[in-house]
Amino acid sequence: MHNEVFKFGIIVGRFQHIHIGHEKLIKIGLNLCEKLLIFIGSANQEASSRNPYSYEYRKSLFEIIYKDEIESGKIIIAPLDDFADSSLLTPEWGKYVLESARKKLNNYPDCIIYGKDKDIFKCFSKDTVKNISEVYVDRKTLEISATQIRKFLSEDNKSEWLKYTDEKIHDKYDELREILSKSCCKKN
Repeated sequence: MHNEVFKFGIIVGRFQHIHIGHEKLIKIGLNLCEKLLIFIGSANQEASSRNPYSYEYRKSLFEIIYKDEIESGKIIIAPLDDFADSSLLTPEWGKYVLESARKKLNNYPDCIIYGKDKDIFKCFSKDTVKNISEVYVDRKTLEISATQIRKFLSEDNKSEWLKYTDEKIHDKYDELREILSKSCCKKN
């Protein structure tokens, strides 16, 4: 017997790179949903200072942290290419996300989980999500961002980086720094 409230949930993020704030969203999703689809966004982008890590590399970090959940099918990891102008979060983008989820799950999600962000409200028109529950997680409960994580890496501040990352990827510190340093001079 399942205790989950929803059959399918989705989370969308760039995860450049995954940190404990992301993991909080994922934990909530795992508790609420039978299956959780995690879209790793900007999957089609080449390395840049804003997106230093490839889709495959980001996916490999998820596979380390969530090995059991992925193997059991509880978590599904999928790429999500940027939609037109990636800086614009529009209702068209929201429809694109939901349609991409439908193709991956053979059904629309019952639930969308995301960090409470002022721009997220622009993404999903009311009629697009009328049968989908939205779970907002206040980002202020754990004030960390991937930008800060990358700053810790670029400044070689390992002690701070360790505080905000899963111990399962702590051995990736040097590798993450190396990839970041190679992409730091590239434009978005």
